[in-house]
Amino acid sequence: MVLEEIVFQNLREAIAYVSQREKDFIREASDISMRELDCELSAKKETVAKAEKRVDELDLIIKRLYEDNVTGKLTDERFIKLSRDYEREQGEQKAIIEAMNRELKERERNRVNGKSFITATKKYTDLQDLNATVLRDFIDRIIVSAVDKKTKTREIEIVYNFIGAFDFTTATAQTQNEKSA
Repeated sequence: MVLEEIVFQNLREAIAYVSQREKDFIREASDISMRELDCELSAKKETVAKAEKRVDELDLIIKRLYEDNVTGKLTDERFIKLSRDYEREQGEQKAIIEAMNRELKERERNRVNGKSFITATKKYTDLQDLNATVLRDFIDRIIVSAVDKKTKTREIEIVYNFIGAFDFTTATAQTQNEKSA
């Protein structure tokens, strides 16, 4: 299987890179992961803020609906339909807020932990085959893009536990270029 071979080769590159350049790896992984995490956290916090604002707006709308119903400006049937719709939307917004807050807390707990990744690489200094245990120790998820119609290829992104997406091939090439310059 092609994907299995790509993941296996990438893991071997990762282990070799970390074994040979541990200090460089810690520095690079921290920089990349912190930037990605900051962007992601910022976007999620913005989503939460928008959802909280909408929940407050819906509270006011529901209050006005009730007042319009009491004063006779709005029929009971219309009040029931509108209030049900707004309350449903409010429930959805509250669910988004709750889910995002859980994700934010989880992301904060899983901040860059290059040392844990290094520990995992030390267990597998001579990786011979890819199995479920190795995958669980290293891989968070693998993202495979749709087929590019022009090149008939797919992009594959490997997201590692502890460090996120990290391109070991590029990192190795960069450190080799720095040494030769």
